Amino acid sequence: AGGHLFTPREGARALGMGSRRLRGFTAARVALKMLARRLGLVEKSRPDWTIETLGPDEVSPCLAESDIYCSAAHSNRFVVAVAHRHPIGVDLERVSEKVMRTRHLFLKSTELDLISFSPLGPERTATRVWTVKEAAAKVLRLHLFDSFREVEVVRVREKEWVMRYSEKAYPVKHAEGNGQVITLVSGDAL
Repeated sequence: AGGHLFTPREGARALGMGSRRLRGFTAARVALKMLARRLGLVEKSRPDWTIETLGPDEVSPCLAESDIYCSAAHSNRFVVAVAHRHPIGVDLERVSEKVMRTRHLFLKSTELDLISFSPLGPERTATRVWTVKEAAAKVLRLHLFDSFREVEVVRVREKEWVMRYSEKAYPVKHAEGNGQVITLVSGDAL
């Protein structure tokens, strides 16, 4: 799979992935390569298989081996890639009841209170909290389970939220459309 898309490192990473995981990995690679072109990091005619999007740790994304921070995410229907001069994390998730069923795995008691009082309703609010923790894991380079435990959403507003990690507050931005929530977490503490 991806014979004309993947660099050798990306191809090696893709080996053995199941079809669902491979689809998301491939979509993220395409989005990152398109973003690298759009930002002028590589010439538009450069072949995809020469544009590296896998960081030195074999997990984190990169943009053509540049020093620009980036993040990528995908859902069952969409993919997103973002770049910034400061660390950034992005997540994309479909609003669904699944998030509410698993809320005990990732919500703190204070966050349960936020969900109870949010005018967005429980599913939309819980989905946003989930995406905050996923995006935070990316920007802070945490394992997702550590993000669930150590990152806390502390302020909820319609478009901009605030999360806390290690006694620092970080801005969070959300957008929603087509039944999907997209969340950006900036690595710049407030």
